[in-house]
Amino acid sequence: MGSYCQLYIDEYPVFSSKSYVSPAVMTMFREGDKALFQRRFRERNQVEWGHVDDDDDDFETAVEYRAKVKDLRQRLDVIGFSLGRVRLEFDEVKSAEIEKLKEWSKDDGHSLWEDTIRVLEDNSFEDYMSAYKEILGSNIHPVYYLEENESASELIKYMLKDNDEFFWGFPCHDFRCFFRVLLEIAPSESEAVQDISDLVSSGYYDEADEVCHIALEEMIGDYAVSSKIIVLTEGSTDTEFLSKSLKLLYPHLYDYYTFMDFGFKPPGGVGPLVNTVKSFAGAGIENRVIALFDNDTAAFSAVESLKNIAIPNNIVITHYPDISLGDSYPALGPNGKSLQNINGLACGIELYLGKDVLEKDGELIPIQWKGFDSRISRYQGEILEKANIQDRFRDKTSQCSQDTNNIQSTKWEEMHQLFQHVFGVFHA
Repeated sequence: MGSYCQLYIDEYPVFSSKSYVSPAVMTMFREGDKALFQRRFRERNQVEWGHVDDDDDDFETAVEYRAKVKDLRQRLDVIGFSLGRVRLEFDEVKSAEIEKLKEWSKDDGHSLWEDTIRVLEDNSFEDYMSAYKEILGSNIHPVYYLEENESASELIKYMLKDNDEFFWGFPCHDFRCFFRVLLEIAPSESEAVQDISDLVSSGYYDEADEVCHIALEEMIGDYAVSSKIIVLTEGSTDTEFLSKSLKLLYPHLYDYYTFMDFGFKPPGGVGPLVNTVKSFAGAGIENRVIALFDNDTAAFSAVESLKNIAIPNNIVITHYPDISLGDSYPALGPNGKSLQNINGLACGIELYLGKDVLEKDGELIPIQWKGFDSRISRYQGEILEKANIQDRFRDKTSQCSQDTNNIQSTKWEEMHQLFQHVFGVFHA
């Protein structure tokens, strides 16, 4: 007969696979999500197993991958399945399906496909979301849902009947789009669980197997989406601070990125980063790559030199984002100190480390205007006491690593803005 694993979203069974885990499903999880524990059979998911008469006293070893719904939403966003991309794919695939069925009806000369065409034409993306919300909130297994709800809408009937074309009737090319929709309608603090207990007990996997890694290795054909996103920065300090901050602020996304370590390469800076981008573009690197430049004059000037280079779609060139802190920041020039907008002129990594490390004696450490770049007609600025600021940030991250409660009492607003920008660069 074989054994099955099940994916639950907010305790509702939404997908199962026989004898193996779905590699696509496992891209939503990481090995750090794995849970191994003892449970009674009666403690299994009740929607899936509540009808089975198991001995309440029997125990089993449960092997699960579990994560909060809000974290999986963000993970899918990061690997390219944002709600915006899902909506676009839904509309495109649905339209193509309608046209195909109309052609079939025309060629066959009968109305076999009329009901399906009507359901697809009459229901929008929002209608699908509402229908899925109704199903997930019912606590009735999808296999039995239509038996117990004879008055279900035509859309729900279409979703839950045998559908060779689309899983649960959702028009898309990659069924992670379907999961992204379900995660959107589920409560943020609820959990998604991939339960592989039966596969382990049946010998398809061992308890110690890193099933996430095994599944990801199988997705060679989907390498660009499933592999880690490479982040290139201007130097080792940027890499160090971004990597540490990501692990503290977004631990559920940490394993989706890898930061280029310049520690054993030529010194960092705009020039080496530009050269690295050119090298990656010419080498046919398949990973998605983010070339993350500073938000200053030197960086914008350097990026100008890449405008005539053919950059593949999997490489995105971007800058640290503008921040409100930079709108009015103390700057030193020939006429003394004044508050100025330094976004695009002098925002290196230090400006994103938090006011608590940028302030000295109650005042922000100023930037110093250095020179004029004639190529883009801008002045270049650089913050003073850079080494001191960096050391204070290292102390801050060390304290937060030792006790994550310290994250709430320290300043991270600009770093959050930076990461939100990074997370969104591959969105549709």
